[in-house]
Amino acid sequence: MPNHDLSPDRDGVTFFSTLSAAVTHDMKNFLAIINENAGLLGDLAVRARNGKFPIDPQKAALISEKIRKQVNRADEMIKQFNRFSHSMDRSQEVVDMEEMVHLVAGLAERIIRHHEVFLTVTSAPVPCRIQGHRFDLLHLIFRAVEITCEILDNAPEDTQKQVAVSFGSDPLLPEICFMIDTDTAAGWDTLFDTSKNRALLDRVNMYVKKAGRGCGFCLCKTRETQ
Repeated sequence: MPNHDLSPDRDGVTFFSTLSAAVTHDMKNFLAIINENAGLLGDLAVRARNGKFPIDPQKAALISEKIRKQVNRADEMIKQFNRFSHSMDRSQEVVDMEEMVHLVAGLAERIIRHHEVFLTVTSAPVPCRIQGHRFDLLHLIFRAVEITCEILDNAPEDTQKQVAVSFGSDPLLPEICFMIDTDTAAGWDTLFDTSKNRALLDRVNMYVKKAGRGCGFCLCKTRETQ
């Protein structure tokens, strides 16, 4: 049964709506490509039925493969969105943060693409698990992705718009690091310094620090909650 005490605040609803809009837009694109290629198959069938041209097996196979590819993409996105939707029902639990990063990256792919950013995720060297609300943790990761994209939008033109996500090596002090190819005038530890972002960090018992090497920041679990 859903836990009705976990209703998201207005900022959480905005987060849900933003990802929902991105997902449904991508789904519409998948369906458009499927419809276009189904029409091409239909044209081949009509021409063959009228005896004008035999069906080219290679062309039919190519069209069929394009349809299959879009169906697989749509199926994967629906599975991801289903997992995301059910995160709102969950209470406090142990959450695998590497899994959550991949989930956000998949659902926000269109948003990341809009910023012309290339995001890569390095596998965690040790389990990166945090006790918390799954929906809030997904929200925090999404905010981190948004912030890095915004920084890169304002970076010099020769900056490579790449975001590298990695994880800490201490399972007792889990952290997620976002590294980019530019520095920012603001302190890395103040990137989340708005009332909404601070409230989100407080809800999941995390804080922001400058990454040890290079340009970037890490989301870290507070020691008090270990």
